Amino acid sequence: MPAVRSRVRRAARYCPAARGTAARLRARWRLVAERPDAGAVTAELVIAMPLLLLMVMLVIQAGVWWHATHIAQAAATRAASTAAAYQSNARAGQEVGAGTLTAIGSGVLKNPSVQVTRTATEARVEIRGTAETVVPGVHWTVTAVVVRPVERWTGP
Repeated sequence: MPAVRSRVRRAARYCPAARGTAARLRARWRLVAERPDAGAVTAELVIAMPLLLLMVMLVIQAGVWWHATHIAQAAATRAASTAAAYQSNARAGQEVGAGTLTAIGSGVLKNPSVQVTRTATEARVEIRGTAETVVPGVHWTVTAVVVRPVERWTGP
């Protein structure tokens, strides 16, 4: 409170009531000139805070993308193991991959697609999707590919 009173006293000294508008403006200018950096913190905060928040949100977005990548990798691993099993087929791997994504990835991995191909020697699973968006306008794609050798009977 004392700082406010001293400013009021200084303003009254520079600006007597008998003077006109020009004198009051000059008095106000003198007060402002005594503290030229007043309000600088506010201007810095207006510039710095949105950048800081954007950086924090991008870190969170990276974490969500990483989590979605791990979910896709887990689903692809399970699907490839099922598709590569002895006397299995690509459709069984497709069902297991889709079921795994439904169970653990429905909130983080958006629009997932599961592609399973099985040849005589290998089973290949590719899962693609998009990570949940935290930062508006940022859409990071997630891809996981797992290739396993097919289990088969080779004889003596």
